Amino acid sequence: MSIQYWRMQLHPDDSTFSSFYAHTSIAKGFIGLDFKKESNAGDLLTLQNDDSLGYQKTYLPFAKDIKIGDIVLVVAHHNPIAVVKVTSNYNYIREVIPELGIWFRHFRQIDKDNIIYYSDFETNKNKYQSITMTNTISRLRNEDTQSMQLIQEMITWEKSNNPDSIY
Repeated sequence: MSIQYWRMQLHPDDSTFSSFYAHTSIAKGFIGLDFKKESNAGDLLTLQNDDSLGYQKTYLPFAKDIKIGDIVLVVAHHNPIAVVKVTSNYNYIREVIPELGIWFRHFRQIDKDNIIYYSDFETNKNKYQSITMTNTISRLRNEDTQSMQLIQEMITWEKSNNPDSIY
């Protein structure tokens, strides 16, 4: 099974605090998403009628397609935050537990000891990239995209600075 690459925004339907939620969740070891009307979703692996999700049907790959070992570029407000590696299968909880750092009902664990933070990779804020995202999550299939190139550059940088890197 080969590694897949993804990019996603982390915010539980509250874009005002997108960066806060993303940083907090990543530091706690989680990535996730949520729905505007949770009553329409429930556990995505047992969902009988995905048409009820409307445009949020695009969230389904988070539950069904991401695999352990996949790499995710986390973005907030079109700004890269980190590259992370998925370490768990999809999880669903009925109630959000902010005290645990889980801001979403739909989540996956990441390797919190091996996060590549964008601000460590690019220390000159004048060189920060903007990654335009109009959706919450998408699989990266083309190596020529800005997102995929950034992931590869960050992983190369990580390996050169950390010979024991898991990437």
